[in-house]
This record gives sequence, structure tokens and C-alpha cells, in this order.
Amino acid sequence: MFHLEEYLVTIFTPITDIIDLVAILFILWGFLKSMYDFIALRIKNQTLSGNDIKAIRCYLGTYLLLGLEIMIVADIIKTVINQTREDLIFLGGIVVIRTILSYFLNKEIEEMRSGLKV
Repeated sequence: MFHLEEYLVTIFTPITDIIDLVAILFILWGFLKSMYDFIALRIKNQTLSGNDIKAIRCYLGTYLLLGLEIMIVADIIKTVINQTREDLIFLGGIVVIRTILSYFLNKEIEEMRSGLKV
């Protein structure tokens, strides 16, 4: 007999895995690019200015925020297809934690960007 729930789980589980992977790749890309910029600036200049560090942190923070928000999408889809009480509680906790992280990270990035000297 055909069960829609099993079909949805079969289809969306790999999709959510791909979404999680994309989020991890965004975070990894931001990390690698930030480290490259840091090392390149460090080789070029023996000392880094506060603006250099702020710019690198802003770049990394932006990709970290993007990755966290993409992960929330995957968690929401997983919860919708599973719909157990434990999954809903888990999703609620994860969304609250990631939302708080995103809020403060975004606030810090904006403060750093406004403090950058051009």
C-alpha cells in the first residue's frame, strides 16, 4: 500500500542532507577565504591594522550567518516530514539558538562595518 509519509521522507531526506551540505560549504568557504586573506595580509604587512581584522571578521561572519540560516531551512523541512513531538521540541531549540546567534552576530558585523575606516 502507498504511504505518502514514507514517500515524502524518502524524497526529502536526501534533499535536506544536500541543503545541510550547502550550508557547511558556505561556512567552509567563508573560513577558507578569511584565512587566505589573513595570511596574505600577514605576509604583506608584518602587523595587521584593526580595520584589516574587522574586514576579515565581517566577511567570515557574513558566511557564518548565511550557513546558519540555510541550516534552519533544512531543520524545518526535516521537522515537517517527521512531525514528532521530540522533533518539534528539537527544532524549536535549534531555531531559538540559531536565531540568537544570528541576531548577535549580525549586530556585531554591523557594528564592525560602521567602524571600518575607508
